[in-house]
Amino acid sequence: MSTAFKYRARSAREFVDASPGSVITLDEQTDYILVFADDCSTLLVERIASIGGDMVRPDTAVLNFRNFVGRVDLAGVAIDVRSTKIGEEGVSRLLQEVSELGSVLVFGSHGKTGFAAAPQESHRPPVPYHQFQFLRRAMLSRRTGERVQDWLEAVERSPTRQFEPDRPILSPHRVRRIDQRAIASVFARIDRLVPVPSGAPIDSSPLAKALTFGDPPRRHFPDRIAAPRGRLSFDTFENRFVKHVLGECLALVHRFVDHPRLHAALKRDCRTMLSTLTTLSDAPFLAEVGRLTRFRAPSQALAKAEGYRELFSFWMDLTRRISLPLHPSQATQFLDGRDIASLYEYWTFVKLVEAVTTVSGASPSAPATIQRDEFGETLVLGLRLNVGTEVIIRFNPTFTRSRGTAYSTPLRPDVIIETPGGLHAFDAKYRLNRLDIEDGDTDDDEILTYKRADLYKMHTYRDAITNLRTAFAVYPGSEFVFFERAGTRRMEAESLSELDGVGAIPMRPTAGDPASALRAVVSHLLGTAQAPAA
Repeated sequence: MSTAFKYRARSAREFVDASPGSVITLDEQTDYILVFADDCSTLLVERIASIGGDMVRPDTAVLNFRNFVGRVDLAGVAIDVRSTKIGEEGVSRLLQEVSELGSVLVFGSHGKTGFAAAPQESHRPPVPYHQFQFLRRAMLSRRTGERVQDWLEAVERSPTRQFEPDRPILSPHRVRRIDQRAIASVFARIDRLVPVPSGAPIDSSPLAKALTFGDPPRRHFPDRIAAPRGRLSFDTFENRFVKHVLGECLALVHRFVDHPRLHAALKRDCRTMLSTLTTLSDAPFLAEVGRLTRFRAPSQALAKAEGYRELFSFWMDLTRRISLPLHPSQATQFLDGRDIASLYEYWTFVKLVEAVTTVSGASPSAPATIQRDEFGETLVLGLRLNVGTEVIIRFNPTFTRSRGTAYSTPLRPDVIIETPGGLHAFDAKYRLNRLDIEDGDTDDDEILTYKRADLYKMHTYRDAITNLRTAFAVYPGSEFVFFERAGTRRMEAESLSELDGVGAIPMRPTAGDPASALRAVVSHLLGTAQAPAA
């Protein structure tokens, strides 16, 4: 078996072979060295750059996926990028909880990994960007014989046809059959009658005698007749469906081919897809096919005929590409293209809303505002939720000197909880330090603590934002800490007394009750007793 490239982590000594068609697993936030058998082509260099790599020699690249997880294809090798901080189960749980609580996700088009949404039954309209990525994979990533263009070519080789009555306008010598409508049209269309020359063989025909008129009277005969004739037509329901699918796919790719938010590699793929789809749409049999005006139950051909059945199944999936999974088992299918740091930020917001509503017993006055475009859905910056009459939750609010809400540069914490006693900031930090790790320790045995730099940022919020009393970094670790302004350090959320200072709250998706410390903090902020776990 050939080798696409050899790879190893920068810290490792031995290279591992990656073969075309294989699947390998790499970690986020890790430098990998990739060595190819030959110097990389221009296209391969561009592909490596588009997924976060740099060429250090003509045949060698250094690759780091940063915070992105999911699947990416490189030189025929499928690379699964996994989260080292919260693991595959943790990522799935993030997606599950965010979707269950009705929040929305950012699907970054600049992501290094592609996106593979999963179909689901829903009344919500599909997200065009997810449809585009699904179409892209169906055209460019699948094996020959399993691609959209292969199914369309199978249809072109043997398209469905139906017998269709026709009335072409023919000269009399080409007419093979005549009916009552043809005779009626002869007498109705005087413009198709010509005088019969004297002595012509047809001068004595009954039809010429019946068509005698004029001054002086002259016999006439039709030079064209609308004669009945049956023919096989390609204008069938199945072919109208095929033409409709082609048109919709072309419109979808046109929507993104020059979109400024797509990187060069995706734009190049768009042009390849456009070329292929345009060629297929010019197939001769489609020239006479009309427009699909309604869709009834699939015909036998759509359900069983080669090419048609695969295209119908593809279309049903394409029209259900939406942004959130209905069931936790589907969550891992939504990871491609995901910036886990953004997802963790959204999950922090969701858990804070859940904690405030659980502790207070009140519900938000309105659902979270969302912003939707062809790339998916996004929580609106500055979103405000009123919980009860005294608590306000804000997502990404901006504090500036000009507004009198901060005394220095503009600041934007991830979440602010506003209570009668003041403001409290929570900033999601998808990073941690691992301490005291011994050989053989499990993940649960590790001390996963906060970054000191994140506490420095909390000091910035606490000191610069007007009326801000506390600032917490929320991170996927295991250690709680709160430094009171008076000098006391609290190591348990339940032991808080003075709400004035900075700290770090662990919130790890794979924990039994990830938000227990968060709820304890919220209970102190709202002045109520600790609520039970949800």
